[in-house]
Order: sequence, then structure tokens, then C-alpha cells
Amino acid sequence: MTTPADHHSDRERERAEAIKAIEQALSAIEGQRREPDQWERAFLLQAVSWLFRGGYRIAAVDADLALTPANERSRASNLRPDPVIDRCNLAVLRSAFQDAAAQPVSDFPAFGPIIFTRGR
Repeated sequence: MTTPADHHSDRERERAEAIKAIEQALSAIEGQRREPDQWERAFLLQAVSWLFRGGYRIAAVDADLALTPANERSRASNLRPDPVIDRCNLAVLRSAFQDAAAQPVSDFPAFGPIIFTRGR
């Protein structure tokens, strides 16, 4: 039987793995001294969003998907121009990631909206 302490420890481990995956993806792109392309932006934005929401396993998967080589990506990705994604350069993604990584561990994922209040 899983105890609350076991559950919390599992969530901490999942969160740490997600943070590591997102950090590795951001660092890989930064190491190439370029901005992420639309595919990378979309998946990194999703990864950071899931980190905020406590969907740690999904966040790690999205971070890994962001680094899919261009020749291995779906040709029918359904990625359309999006002004929100277009604004998500490395600086924006890194800042959002740092904010998400600073959040306490969530015992369960949240599926509602994320409301940013900083700067109000």
C-alpha cells in the first residue's frame, strides 16, 4: 500500500526528472547559439506549462519531444502560426521555466487555467 509519504516522494522524483529534462532541452538549444524553431517552442511551452500544473511526467515527455531531430518529426504536426508560441524565445522560455521550477511540489496535476499574477 502506498503511503502519503511515498506518494510525495514519487512526486518529488517526477518533478526533479521533469526539471532535468526541460533544463537539458533548453541548454541543448542554447549550446547551439540559436533560438528554438516552432516545433521546439511549442513542445517546450507545453513542457513548462505541465511543470506549472504538476503534470511532471508529461512535462518530461514534452521536453524530450522538443529535441526531436527535424528529419524525425511528423510531417503533419498540425503546428500553425501562433502569436503566443512565436513570442516564446529562449529568454521567455527560460524565465517561465525558472518560475515553474520554483513552485512547490504538487501532489496532483491541475487541469484548470494557469493565471499569472506577477507584475499586477
